[in-house]
Amino acid sequence: RDLNWAVREGADYIALSFVRRAEDCAEAKSLIRAAGGRQPLVAKIEKAEAVDHLEEIVDTADGVMVARGDLGVETSVELVPVYQKRIIEMANQKEKVVITATQMLQSMISEPRPTRAEASDVANAVWDGTDAVMLSAETAAGKYPVLAVATMARIIESAETGKPTSSRDITRFAGRQSGRVSRALCEAAAFAAEEIDARTIAVITASGLMARRLSSLRPAQRIVALTPARDVLNSLSLVWGVETQVHPPCDNTEEMLKTCERMLLEAGVVQQGETIVLIAGRLSGLGLSSSVTLYTVGGPLPRQL
Repeated sequence: RDLNWAVREGADYIALSFVRRAEDCAEAKSLIRAAGGRQPLVAKIEKAEAVDHLEEIVDTADGVMVARGDLGVETSVELVPVYQKRIIEMANQKEKVVITATQMLQSMISEPRPTRAEASDVANAVWDGTDAVMLSAETAAGKYPVLAVATMARIIESAETGKPTSSRDITRFAGRQSGRVSRALCEAAAFAAEEIDARTIAVITASGLMARRLSSLRPAQRIVALTPARDVLNSLSLVWGVETQVHPPCDNTEEMLKTCERMLLEAGVVQQGETIVLIAGRLSGLGLSSSVTLYTVGGPLPRQL
């Protein structure tokens, strides 16, 4: 009943509590599809059994949440930091969204400022590779909900700006042999952007897959995903470093490229004469095959992608 309601109301993600095994996720995804939905499923990791079956759960779900509150109750509090790092690392390896949650800024339920330990906790989750950090009681029942959000945003921005050198090296995430052409293209795009000192990697994607794979490499460049689907745009909102825009329907490759160029210019993402890295997934009916292109804004359009 809850799943049917979430699908009917158009939820962007559906989270499943107290997951034990991958079969729990598979059943939930089947129910979502049966209800006519295609929402991504986030598995909340909060039981010792889920940690024991972590890889299978991450493989089956579309994302995971490090639900530290119940995880600390169901296991041991001293193991929570160990599990947090393990879950984030596994999700990064599998190119799945990972959310770190519970008691991130707990003191801001009643106080206007977090503790130094809480600020460090948020920053370290960012450096570990989490896609998102989540507030719960701080905004649901706290005295300073808006201030808590603003404070967390500042901590995240500071952590990203002052990221340790080891966290910036894309070779930390690249180089894992997967056999996927799209993974190889994303690695090529990330390395090309580094070599030419590009500021932006633009991703044309119908499903969001290429944007998620590129994000998993944690490139230093700005990632802008252009998609024709509103639900894809919404689902990418949790993916690390990805900004999104919806482009109108296009009839051919040339129209698609001109439209995307115009949108990036109007949004102030790029400037005339700037060279960007453009990566395209396979878009049905447009003749765009998976490719990476170095593209100069305002210059001649590539003959073939």
